[in-house]
Amino acid sequence: MIMKNYYCPMHPEVTSDKPGKCHKCGGMDLILKGNHDHSSSMASPEAASDFLRRFWIVTALLVPLTLTTEIVMKLLGIADFAFRNYLQFTFATFIFGFGFVFFQHARHEIMAKQYGMMTLVSLAVGAGYLFSAASTFIPIFKGGFYLEISTLIWVLLFGHYLEAKSSSAAGDALKEVSKLLPQIAHLIIRDGETKDVSVEELNKGDIVWVKPGEKVPADGEIIEGEVSLDESVITGESKPVSKKIGDKAIAGSISIDGSIKVKIERVGDNSTVGQIKKLISQAQKTKPQTQLLADKASRLLTFSALAVAIVTIFVWLVLIGQTFVFALTLAITVLVIACPHALGLAIPTVTTITTAMSTKHGLFIKDLGKLERIKDL
Repeated sequence: MIMKNYYCPMHPEVTSDKPGKCHKCGGMDLILKGNHDHSSSMASPEAASDFLRRFWIVTALLVPLTLTTEIVMKLLGIADFAFRNYLQFTFATFIFGFGFVFFQHARHEIMAKQYGMMTLVSLAVGAGYLFSAASTFIPIFKGGFYLEISTLIWVLLFGHYLEAKSSSAAGDALKEVSKLLPQIAHLIIRDGETKDVSVEELNKGDIVWVKPGEKVPADGEIIEGEVSLDESVITGESKPVSKKIGDKAIAGSISIDGSIKVKIERVGDNSTVGQIKKLISQAQKTKPQTQLLADKASRLLTFSALAVAIVTIFVWLVLIGQTFVFALTLAITVLVIACPHALGLAIPTVTTITTAMSTKHGLFIKDLGKLERIKDL
């Protein structure tokens, strides 16, 4: 069996046993499994859909979990009942399962030694869930964090949905760029004979025939014929440009009123469309300055929260003389409270709105780090 270790970050279902290009999105490089960053894994419509699906399922599970908490039952005048803790454990376990994706991201952070928000979230969620489960089945453990950790998962799932949605905007742009080129090119073989081939099969030096109303399949030089080309898809200029022998023809431009023969000079990544795709692929990996600042803050907060949690255990256990279970309860409380709920939701929300507004107005941002400067344009 051949191991398919390479995949497309935008279309995870596209896999290969060797490096190459994705045929679905028109040329994105396939990457090695286990060798991708958080941004790459988030930059896809599939990721956004997955997080939204998880969010709605967790929302549905949160309702009965909230209704079975002690304080809510007292407010509603509902008497406590046997096996309530086991019922809460069941709901929280399902929610924990849908939040396991954070542990996968945390693993990548740890492997890359870029400890951040996901590392802290995983510590808090993991510790809170295990302690709560222990309190359900082991009498010496009292209390629990089922509602707290479930709410944390709920908030961060929505934040990740927004982040993936804003990142996938670059992927949507990549699909639109792929539509600039025709699927088929008329390759001239010999003695004027032509053969219809896929655009991906063209090579430098090939001669193609472009008929009226058709798109130029690749960058090249006109060697026969005169034509007016609509280059608006590339330049934005709606007025057709007259071209004759010796002039350059840009891939994606449309022949308005004539037929020409074009000698291919640039294909693939070296072509105009290829360079645009490269810029878009790079844009998928960029972050706003506020997000970069939040990442740094999360990294500092992770170590600070862990240090404070350890100190909390030492103070309450050794200096004050409380039980280990009590000290551990306070330490986990520190980790849960320290989780940056606002950073996980506010910044992705702003990024999503800004990206959507810019796309709506025909502005594509190749570096999200420049988002803050748009207001000055």
